Amino acid sequence: MDALSELVDWLAPRGRMDLRCLFGQDWAAPHEAIGPWRAPFHILLRGRCELWLPASNTLLPLEEGSLVILPHGQAHVLRTAGLASEPQEDMRPIRLRKGELVDLKTNLPRPAKADTDILCGEFEFPGRRRSTLLEALPDPLVIPFGQRPEYGWLQGLVRLMAHEIEQQNAGAQAIVAQLSGTLFTLAVRACLDTRPELSGVLGLMASPRLAGALKAMLDAPQHDWTVASLAERCHLSRATFAREFARRTGTGPLELLTSLRMELASRLLAHGGQDTASVGEAVGYRSEAAFNRAFARHAGLTPGRFRRAAAAG
Repeated sequence: MDALSELVDWLAPRGRMDLRCLFGQDWAAPHEAIGPWRAPFHILLRGRCELWLPASNTLLPLEEGSLVILPHGQAHVLRTAGLASEPQEDMRPIRLRKGELVDLKTNLPRPAKADTDILCGEFEFPGRRRSTLLEALPDPLVIPFGQRPEYGWLQGLVRLMAHEIEQQNAGAQAIVAQLSGTLFTLAVRACLDTRPELSGVLGLMASPRLAGALKAMLDAPQHDWTVASLAERCHLSRATFAREFARRTGTGPLELLTSLRMELASRLLAHGGQDTASVGEAVGYRSEAAFNRAFARHAGLTPGRFRRAAAAG
């Protein structure tokens, strides 16, 4: 399995589409913080708008044909392009209408006349403590698929989702849910294709010189890897490998290996079926006590408590 597929499988994202927004003239739609382990997304099908992030006072323009994901669920506002920082008193109120497949938000008496059409949903990552993939994603992640011919495959997926929501034929709800989950992986792939400055595990995937080290860690996390043996996998000297790895990821090879091991251990513990000693052995720890200490440092609680919390959740 390739590195991206492996890490997405560990993360186990679930996607759902629950809202369509049809707006005309001036509008502002605030969204409260919902993280961690929940990531809202928005697909701008028609029109132009802005994404405002209050925490960082960041304003990003969005063009028609854009996908926005907020990997850590931070608070944000979607609003009319060029709107003043404070909502105008004379703006039409936004009303919520319940729908069979998705709900509708609109500020128009006739939504069909809307200038702006947005699909909104959410990714959920159940039973997690940390994820090297989520930590490496830009926040927010913006994919302008409408302006990039090479994103035709992503545009095709979005069109199919919009069609199913519009037509509401038999099976539409199941189809939209399945496609929403696929959307996350396609967005990360698009990010890999266009963001050479990526860091963390995405920086390793994007680097032909270092990708082999990540693949080795994922294929055999239980192996007794050293910096020298990982450098050999990449056909680099130990010094060059360590320097390039730190530049790309901001951490050392063995530190990242520990993070990956603990992430896999979290998945195995949450799924059940193996005792703590077996999970520790699967991720490279011959001593159960050593595994317990390493996991507690990583997750903030012991493997047993993590398993019970995951089962309760």
